[in-house]
Amino acid sequence: MSMTTHGIDRHGLRSRLIGVVAAMVTVSVIAVSVAAIAAFDRAVEPELLNRTRLIGSIVRADIQRALDIGIPFYAIVGLEQYISETLERFDEVDRISVNTESGRIVAAVERPERSLSIQQIVLGNAISMSQMTTELPVLDGNKLVGQITIDVNPIFVETRLREVFLDVAVITLVAMLVALELALMVAITSVGKPLDRLFCLLAEQRTGVFLHCIRPGGISGIARAAFRLNDHAQDLAERWKALRVDTRARLVDSIAVKIAHDRPVRLRLSDIHDIRLALFLFSTAAEIAAAFLPVYARTLARPEWLSPELAAATPLIAYLAAISALLPFGEVLVRRFGARRLFLVAVPPTVLALVAMGFVEGIFGIALCRGVMALSYAVATIACQQYAVRAEEAQYRIRAIGAFVGVVFGGVFCGSALGGIVAGRFGIEAAFLTGAAIACMAGVSAFYAMRGTAGDPAVPADYPVDERKDRRVWTLRFIVLMLGVTVPLSATTAIVIWYLTPLTLATAGSGPAEIARVVMLYYLIAVLLGSSVTRLSIRGLGSRLLVAFGAFLSGVSLFSVVVGSGFWAVVMMISGLGVSHTLIRAPLYSIALEGNEAGGPGLGAVRMFERAGAIVGLVVSAVFLMDIGVAQTISVLGTAVLLGFALYTLVEVIHHFQSS
Repeated sequence: MSMTTHGIDRHGLRSRLIGVVAAMVTVSVIAVSVAAIAAFDRAVEPELLNRTRLIGSIVRADIQRALDIGIPFYAIVGLEQYISETLERFDEVDRISVNTESGRIVAAVERPERSLSIQQIVLGNAISMSQMTTELPVLDGNKLVGQITIDVNPIFVETRLREVFLDVAVITLVAMLVALELALMVAITSVGKPLDRLFCLLAEQRTGVFLHCIRPGGISGIARAAFRLNDHAQDLAERWKALRVDTRARLVDSIAVKIAHDRPVRLRLSDIHDIRLALFLFSTAAEIAAAFLPVYARTLARPEWLSPELAAATPLIAYLAAISALLPFGEVLVRRFGARRLFLVAVPPTVLALVAMGFVEGIFGIALCRGVMALSYAVATIACQQYAVRAEEAQYRIRAIGAFVGVVFGGVFCGSALGGIVAGRFGIEAAFLTGAAIACMAGVSAFYAMRGTAGDPAVPADYPVDERKDRRVWTLRFIVLMLGVTVPLSATTAIVIWYLTPLTLATAGSGPAEIARVVMLYYLIAVLLGSSVTRLSIRGLGSRLLVAFGAFLSGVSLFSVVVGSGFWAVVMMISGLGVSHTLIRAPLYSIALEGNEAGGPGLGAVRMFERAGAIVGLVVSAVFLMDIGVAQTISVLGTAVLLGFALYTLVEVIHHFQSS
């Protein structure tokens, strides 16, 4: 039974909630942030001026000592080196110069001109501070012989304020996603699901079936209606139970009514939204270190034979290897024990692994904890995916897959963004402990939300297709899809998003918070465009066409860092990969589901190729990164992606002409 047929329009509700939540949170945060930053600028200017005078006084005192022992002002040795060292100690100072009374420069040192970055262009000049200059006289006895001039560039303060502003903006996006998930959960819990249960029970009783009752929840009108329908079923069950056995036997043949023999059974409906909040929170917790883990791993203690590049990739490789080891058994475990039970089992190891990652020392300790997290993450995500697929009707399963991918990427976005901010402000340990707390909340949410029949152990009727390996048919189209699209897709994600981008930005001087802001663009785009891609696929544009276009765009995006360079080239590449991979993922899973029902390999095969491509890509890139460099590594990867696109397109065109 479709949830949108009898219940509220979930997609329309989600769109309206997005608009309302985004408007309220964005307007409030921007107004308060701009006002606070402008007020802070005005308040900090006098303090910065006093600090500049203090710096000048220190420099003047040292020069004055040289003059007191008889050294001429213009002949002080090492003066330029001294003020250069002073400039290095005080970041807020842009230029220090020592001039004679006539204006001749004795020594002067200034910083190179600062290039514009993301921090310096967000607010423009609206809250900028004016240039400040402090001049202090230099006396030889009672005679004025020169002066010290110190220039303070307000960009120093504005840069740090804008970093805070950007952190606030990121937290705003995280808050919007969390608020959206919570608001959607409240709306569905209080109106959507109670109304669905009510309509379903009403439809049964109209046809003479009085076997079920429902939990009387929701708003008052829905709760009263549920109580009335429950009373009908319970009253008939009590009357039926009071009859003698022979009387009941005669009535069974004479009336077309089904009545519960003892008491009505609680009706449990499943919906893809049952997994949303739990999966969102779990993904957030599991990826709390996504933005800084390679950088952090590179600094840990390691054996001499392990290079820094391989050390940075070791936790990622352990993560992917553990997931790959569990993948062949994931769906079997879900069917045997049930999605809800497996998800709950996956929470405690995740919490313990996150707590341990904050305190263990050494690269192999982090890799071990990351591997334990990978096993739990694989169990939890496979459980949620199977729950969503079983809860949705067959013709709308791409919608279930699209919702699943969107929630996962929303959680990863929040995890990477929140983890980078917490690590940058409070330390790595605080980020891991934050992830552990979020994982606990995910377990609580799953305990109360995933109660539908889709979370129970599967019965054979739920899977009518025989899934023995000798019945799986590996067609040429599917093999090319895996080798030409799936493997390059996962390799690109692992190499570029998880590995090279954090290392490249860290080498350029970016901190965890700024790295998180760049990495999160990939996941933010997936969240924003995921539902649109799903609708395009449902409305006839075609999953295979979307996959082909996404593969081509992915290859083109990788060459943006080869053509350009610097911070913004990385941003453009990440954004392009976010769009292209969003076009690929949900349609790719939909193709796998269709192939599974037709007797071909299913989602398990897709996951296997994804992990294999990511592991091989990470190992190869880590080994050869020192020799060929970042740009060359990405260009080789881009060439491989375009070759895969060409091969996939060729096979699809040949198949099209053969079929027509």
